[in-house]
Amino acid sequence: MKGSRARRRLRFHRIGLVAKVPSKEALRLTGLLEKALVRRRRQILIDAETAQACGRSDGLSRRRIAREADLVFVLGGDGTLLSVARETPSSTPVLGVNVGVLGFLSGLKRGEVLERLDEILAGGFREDRRRRLDVRISDGPYRGRYRALNDAVLHKEAIARIATFAVEIGGKAVSRFRGDGVIVATTTGSTAYNLSAGGPVLYPSLPALVLTPICPHTLSQRPLVVPSSLPIGLRVLDAGRTDGVRLTLDGQEGFPVGIGTEALVRQSASAATLLRPPESDHFDTLAEKLNWGA
Repeated sequence: MKGSRARRRLRFHRIGLVAKVPSKEALRLTGLLEKALVRRRRQILIDAETAQACGRSDGLSRRRIAREADLVFVLGGDGTLLSVARETPSSTPVLGVNVGVLGFLSGLKRGEVLERLDEILAGGFREDRRRRLDVRISDGPYRGRYRALNDAVLHKEAIARIATFAVEIGGKAVSRFRGDGVIVATTTGSTAYNLSAGGPVLYPSLPALVLTPICPHTLSQRPLVVPSSLPIGLRVLDAGRTDGVRLTLDGQEGFPVGIGTEALVRQSASAATLLRPPESDHFDTLAEKLNWGA
């Protein structure tokens, strides 16, 4: 029994720290958090960009931190958290501390992390598993597999011109429409670009994806919620006379996609693990962050 308690205490021994580099407040709070963790005899793995911004040379790549850390603190906004959680193994929890604007995915406010640090390290926070997307590009110079936590978006580079898109669900052709693009979002991403484009908010544990056209040219094209077990194929059939079409992942990574090239989107078998305070509630977050129900 004593050995079991000791293992629980040591579960979070190697701690990764990633900050939103342009934010002086995020860097300041990272320094305070590091000192507090060192006092508790934790090993610190600091992100290379964060270390450089602090004038240090001991930083590690985020990919390495994801592999080696037992827990990663992300001090910034949703964008910083997405850049980490997109590739972090399911076995490595990520705890967001909001030092940004919205912080919808963050578990704590900036003033709470030091106050609740012992509770976090003792395993007092719950794990929130969020499914990600796997995206396969069939051909062209960017052929390969990619991952997203929020969404995969096929969109025009020149927004003022519309393109023709084709959609397959479960291998069956279901739609062909003209518009600015199409979003495939997870339940996590349903409160991001999908929401701005008129798509529905999905409860995080639903086994579903949402397919949302961006500014379709006809009224018949509406958002569609589909089972997450079905793969979704996206193609651009015609990009007009101007710029081409890009695939963007989580609003952060992107590349051009050729005419006729398929982007096959499916739910990943690997989930991102976000740490949440035990009292946190999804509907409370919707009300606080997005004024839902107000």
